[in-house]
Amino acid sequence: MFRNNSANVNELKARVAALENQVARLEELLQPQVDALPQQKKSRLHPEVLAFLDRGEQIRAIKRYRELTGAGLKEAKDVIDAEQRRRNL
Repeated sequence: MFRNNSANVNELKARVAALENQVARLEELLQPQVDALPQQKKSRLHPEVLAFLDRGEQIRAIKRYRELTGAGLKEAKDVIDAEQRRRNL
């Protein structure tokens, strides 16, 4: 009974090692392309908030930010305004 589990564990270890090797090869292939991309600062805002901003819906972005964070109106507006300024640079 225990031998079967050992075989399963060893098989899983071998599969994980093979997958890790594949990931390493893919990273090597993709790294030059990633390095060539323009460096942009990533936003820390929730994707839903960013989606509202992408559609030009500032008020809905502020409202959703407040719902997600519990922030007050002024704080939320300041965060959204800062994100819009960052995007316009």
